[in-house]
Amino acid sequence: MAPRLTTGAAALGLVFGVGFAQPAPAATVPGLATFQKLIAPAVAEAPASAASGAAAASGAAAASAPSPASAAEIAQSFNSVIRMLDNDRQRTALVSQLKALRDVAQTAQAASAASAPSAANAGLWGAIASGMASVESSMKQGDSPLHYWAGRFTAAGNELYTIVSGHGPESFGMTLLDCALLLVGWGACAVALIAVQQRLAARLGVAVRLNPNPSAHEMLMFALRRVGPWIIAFVLVLSIARNLPESLGRTVALVIAYAIVAGSVFAALCLIMFALFSAGHRRAAGRVLIERSWRLLRVIGAFGALGDAALNYDVAHLLGTNLAGLIATVANMIAATLCAYFALAFRRPVAHLIRNRSYALRTGHRATTEMAEFAAWIWPVPVLLLAFAAVFGTLAGSRTSSNLLQTSIVTALLLVLAFFLSAVVLRVTRPNPAHRRVRRNQSAYVARLVRFAGSLMTLFVWLGYVELTSRLWGISIARVVEHSVAARGIAQAMSAIVITWFVSWLTWIIVDTAILEALNSAAARRGRNPSVRARTMLPLVRNVVFVTILTIAAVVTAANLGINVTPLLAGAGVIGLAVGFGAQSLVSDLITGLFIIVEDTISVGDWIDVDGGHAGTVEHLSIRTVRLRDGQGALHAIPFSQIKIVKNLSRDFGYAVFEVRAPLSVDVDEITHLIRDAGADLWSDFTVRRLMLGGVEVWGLDRFEPNWLIFKGQIRTQPLQQSTVMRAFNARVKARMEAAGIAIPVPQMQVVSSSPHGTAEDGTVEGPVVGAGEAGAANEPLASGPAAAAAAAATARAARDGGGA
Repeated sequence: MAPRLTTGAAALGLVFGVGFAQPAPAATVPGLATFQKLIAPAVAEAPASAASGAAAASGAAAASAPSPASAAEIAQSFNSVIRMLDNDRQRTALVSQLKALRDVAQTAQAASAASAPSAANAGLWGAIASGMASVESSMKQGDSPLHYWAGRFTAAGNELYTIVSGHGPESFGMTLLDCALLLVGWGACAVALIAVQQRLAARLGVAVRLNPNPSAHEMLMFALRRVGPWIIAFVLVLSIARNLPESLGRTVALVIAYAIVAGSVFAALCLIMFALFSAGHRRAAGRVLIERSWRLLRVIGAFGALGDAALNYDVAHLLGTNLAGLIATVANMIAATLCAYFALAFRRPVAHLIRNRSYALRTGHRATTEMAEFAAWIWPVPVLLLAFAAVFGTLAGSRTSSNLLQTSIVTALLLVLAFFLSAVVLRVTRPNPAHRRVRRNQSAYVARLVRFAGSLMTLFVWLGYVELTSRLWGISIARVVEHSVAARGIAQAMSAIVITWFVSWLTWIIVDTAILEALNSAAARRGRNPSVRARTMLPLVRNVVFVTILTIAAVVTAANLGINVTPLLAGAGVIGLAVGFGAQSLVSDLITGLFIIVEDTISVGDWIDVDGGHAGTVEHLSIRTVRLRDGQGALHAIPFSQIKIVKNLSRDFGYAVFEVRAPLSVDVDEITHLIRDAGADLWSDFTVRRLMLGGVEVWGLDRFEPNWLIFKGQIRTQPLQQSTVMRAFNARVKARMEAAGIAIPVPQMQVVSSSPHGTAEDGTVEGPVVGAGEAGAANEPLASGPAAAAAAAATARAARDGGGA
């Protein structure tokens, strides 16, 4: 019974193996694959082993793979399955085995589904760790490029050992001899032709040199000089070798000669192309390429031709399929790497060939000029991408050389298309200020939102490029995200991070544009002049909003990265409390400053006088301090918490209060009219009137002084313009008093004393009769009393004695 069950299971497995050998759909059923692998591992692994052996080009793997089942074996398998199904006991046993397999598959699927939410919710770092664990598991199972290349080198080494050991059709010594003789004959022929060519050129006086922008004759002579002798020598050697028996050594020599000749032809064609595009401003770049790139281009062409020749059927038949394939792969990888080096070494000369154009074309076709600039900037990128894709894809061992080249070329074209679409989007949404037309009525919101939309479209373009490129390489990112728990977690975390930063950016654009529009000078031209308080507060609000948005975005990003932000927020709260208790003065400064700024008590540009003897112009306001510049140029930094009383002289208007002295004998009405005439004269002067907010207000006779009368009034002026207006007013009052013959009174003192004979004598002293110690009492009323009488008598006696003398 057991042998029959085994035979029936193997036959059923063979049937499933034949069914699965057909082209499978994109999404396979895991249960059937598991069933196929578990029910008949030997039969199911046979096609896989054959496929891996073909992919690795391993002769040993191909030799160990079983041969395809014949028609008789298939018929026998079907008969075994039919007999098993006809037997009730065998059929029951088979159904029991199938149910057991189903239960195992369901259990594994349930465990995978249970672990999916935890992996998806672990954040970006957790998802990346899960993905790395999956890759490590796949590497341990043997599905890695290392095993692929180990198989290829093993197979190629076996074939090389067969050639070196002499187990092939001819001995290794004969192979080396044939190869050396053919190469020496080809080289000697080429050297002889080159010597003949140089003698003819020297005798005819022909300078064989490729100059920028050459003629057809110069290009032909250059080609004959550089590649003619090598081609002629190769044709001669090839014609001789065709008449000789087939030999591995001569075949290898022909392959080497063909690679060198093809490299020379490739380099000559490239130099001729560079020379054709080296006219005008491109001459210097063309000369650099012609003089310095010949050897590198020749080596690139030689390795490329070697990779192509090694895949020839006759060459592969003589060398061995695996050895020839390995030689072709290594040659192609070297050629790709040298192409990348050429792109990096000569990126500037080639960019100059692409970019430099005549002045008429640059000014008349700006769109074409910008496209040329774009092409000159981006041209190394497709070359580097092609080289990297070729080398990386070859090392990964997932594709053949032809498919790899096609995929790399399409990938490079998609990259160029993505760069082009990005450049177009940026050109439309972010035009060059030197080229764009002035739009007077365009809103600042529209301009910045268009830039935001351009950035969003650019992101979508590159996401599409990544998805299309991954599909080309057989790894669809969307499909991987759909079927892999780790990839789904990474995608969700990265999507949340990107959305968070774009929403934060959009919020910042709206808030920042509103603040800038409030401070914009264009708003003032439309009648909405921002106040000084707005110019002071809005930058502070802008900074606070920016820090808030940045903090929220950073916290959300950290949460999506899998970092637990709860301890961070709790720690920030504790630190905030500690700072609040430890820096009470700082908090007091902040709160006081906030209210001072909100209430518009102080603004930038005001002249203020605060308690403590600090006065000056406000130069800067922060949330904590105010900076004053006094009249001597000194800068005072005062914390807001130390400001108790503020005297602001820069708000709305000011009053210039004046006092005019007149002699005691003058007519009051005459002085009043004189002051009003001076005020009218002052108002008629435009340079002074623009500083005044009204005419001169004369209040009249204010008080009496010992030597004069005081007339008082005021002038309403602009803030901080009182001194300027008063100087102009005083000059006009003085001029009118002198014109009216009214003397400006000066301090006087009249001394009255009694003589010894009983007669009264008096003396009047004008001018500065007050001593140094009495300067403060010059304007005070005369003293009275006995002491005053004694002083007056002494003064009169001294004056009389002096007069008598």
